[in-house]
Amino acid sequence: MPISVARHSLMRKMNEIAVLTVVRRHAPISRRRIAEITGLTKSTVTVAVQRLFSKNILMELGSVSTGPGRPEIMLGLNPQAGYILGAAIDVATYQILLFDLEAHILSQKTVSYDPNASPETVLEQIAKDAEAVRREIPHEHYWGFGVSIPGIISPTGDVVYAPNLKWSHVPVRAHLLARLGEPVYVVNDADAGAVAEYYFGEAQQSEILLYVSLGIGIGGGAVLGGNLLQGTTGAGTEIGHMVIVDNGPYCRCGRRGCFEAVASVRALVERAMRARDVWQWMSLDQILAGYAQNEPWAVQAVDETMHYLEQGMVNIANIFDPDTLILGGPLARLGEMLRARIAVRLHQDTIAPERREIAVRLTSLGEFTSALGAGAMVLDTAVSREES
Repeated sequence: MPISVARHSLMRKMNEIAVLTVVRRHAPISRRRIAEITGLTKSTVTVAVQRLFSKNILMELGSVSTGPGRPEIMLGLNPQAGYILGAAIDVATYQILLFDLEAHILSQKTVSYDPNASPETVLEQIAKDAEAVRREIPHEHYWGFGVSIPGIISPTGDVVYAPNLKWSHVPVRAHLLARLGEPVYVVNDADAGAVAEYYFGEAQQSEILLYVSLGIGIGGGAVLGGNLLQGTTGAGTEIGHMVIVDNGPYCRCGRRGCFEAVASVRALVERAMRARDVWQWMSLDQILAGYAQNEPWAVQAVDETMHYLEQGMVNIANIFDPDTLILGGPLARLGEMLRARIAVRLHQDTIAPERREIAVRLTSLGEFTSALGAGAMVLDTAVSREES
């Protein structure tokens, strides 16, 4: 392909991505308003919209009169234009979702697996389940598969290190590609959470979004100006492994005093067991129930964990200076108490708090946040699909 033709094709795709992004965030929206937001000329917007119409990605949502002259035709995303598979692998369980372009979930399943099974065994089972779900829709409407994993993911889709899964140097994307074909995306679970909140949640207008996943481990994902921050090696925003307590408890990464070693679900459970003087593993449900009933052992365990959570959140707020901080994962079940205490601590202890307005929120996407975000990585490939 001649260089000039290739450059034109690239620019056309970039324009379509820009238009699609604006429509996804601002629908219903007119062509005129798209041009204003993107900075593209009206003729360029018209061409991009026509191509997206030809791919059945956009649809008309009626017309609105904004003054003298013709009413403006409003545009929106066609949610049935395509369907996406998203999966989230956790310790001993994984989720698989099938959803449309507006994150309406058509089917979902949660599967338990042996945490001591090999990564290859787990991935093979996920591929089989994904294939079964994919058969529920016409092949031409299938857009791709995204999977989230709690660990460091290389740019090529390998798990470099996932301490809570005990996986190391696993070619996840290559394995799934062999079974499912293109496109397949592999992404860190907290990164996926940030993408989900930015695409489908309540942070679609955020300029600097930070998502924190509070589970067995602690992960962070950041979207800056619409771009996911992953770092040069895929290890960006590994906030769970910043040291909070010098010579503190051992972390599964092998170091001591990491954020997740003192503020995760595992840390909370261990505190509750000590406070209650029991040695049988407790569930998060038991601790939350005890906290709701004001049981002293539960209050002590939660308060100690909150101390470290607040400290860690102040640190990351000072580093990223976000306009929005979203809390997800199992510990988000602490609800408004968690959100309010972190918001107060950020206001008190971040640098120049009078100049900051950090919106602290609980995730609005529930337990499927990471699976939705992993699948959302597929969305921008829509403009690269061949015309049928």
